[in-house]
Amino acid sequence: MHFQESENQQTLRARINSFCAANCTDEQEFERDINPVYPDGLHKAMAKAGVLGHCLPPPYGEGGDLVDLCIINEELAKASISATNILFINGICAAIIAAAGSEAQRDKLLPGLAAGDLRFAFALTEPNAGSDAAGIELTAINDGDAYVLNGTKLYTTGAADADYILTAARSSSEGKASRGTSIIMVPTKIAGLRIRHMDKMAGNDVASCRVDYDDVRVPHENCLGGENQGWPALMIGGGLERLSVAACCLGASRAALDEVLAHVRQREQFGQAISRFQAIQHQVADMSTRIEAMRWLTYAAAWKVAQGSPAIREISMAKVFAAENAQEVMIYGMRLLGARAYMRDAPMSRRLREILLALYAGGTMEIQRNLIARDLGL
Repeated sequence: MHFQESENQQTLRARINSFCAANCTDEQEFERDINPVYPDGLHKAMAKAGVLGHCLPPPYGEGGDLVDLCIINEELAKASISATNILFINGICAAIIAAAGSEAQRDKLLPGLAAGDLRFAFALTEPNAGSDAAGIELTAINDGDAYVLNGTKLYTTGAADADYILTAARSSSEGKASRGTSIIMVPTKIAGLRIRHMDKMAGNDVASCRVDYDDVRVPHENCLGGENQGWPALMIGGGLERLSVAACCLGASRAALDEVLAHVRQREQFGQAISRFQAIQHQVADMSTRIEAMRWLTYAAAWKVAQGSPAIREISMAKVFAAENAQEVMIYGMRLLGARAYMRDAPMSRRLREILLALYAGGTMEIQRNLIARDLGL
């Protein structure tokens, strides 16, 4: 394997760093944390900088691969949970539209997504269907010239500010969900749709929502990929989601390490910088080791996908390892920064709250381990 970044990828990383320096300072992130209003300006800036369109297929974007996507997520996550949430939800929807949508649907939706003129959310989880995605109960009944949707979705991030919610629905009650699931693009300004914020411990500027569908009528043309044909696109979206989570964990952990290194070199106790104490050195060494392992697992999985492999096992391994070790890195950060890190406006305490979502986003740790074991033939 060869993980040396190409010149284009090095340029991409530098470009995202420059974008973050201008739009994602700690002060801006603190304001977004305490004043959770959708970051419209940030969304538009990401579109203008080409962040939203980079990984879209031509002619809608630059055709960046999953290695590019990991670079973007990693660098954004160093600076901003808000930026990663914007890319995360719109990126998953873009991948589903690109994979399952007709040419007319792609032409209608992807240019607007890349330009920041259209916003999307993705609705899968329900009150009785979380890890068991095949257990979704929301129905889409074919009725004349439309589908009629009834049911409830939970944790639909971005729904309150989206133009469309890509909704996974059972369109056939017969057989397995893999043969009876459709993805319906539901306009948010439509009769029968109710969207309510769900208060999270972090990231409320890009709100997660409960969405209730009460006889919501959506035209047939809003079905992506055909009736009962939505399951393969859901699997594509799931893999993309897991790999993005791993890259975000890597970026956030790097930010934590950078803050710790600056602190221990400057902070003095007992007549010397605390970086001189072996106990401190060992904790920082452990942080760095975990981060380096995250990097290799994440980019190895992305590289394999770029070479044409589905890399199901490798993606789940990267997600499990990065999510669990990012929690440990943040705890090290809280300990090493001392009481200051416990303050509400401290970047480390915010990162700790934010990173906990990685335990669930893209599927729980247990589900990932199930996928790994299944790929091993167990």
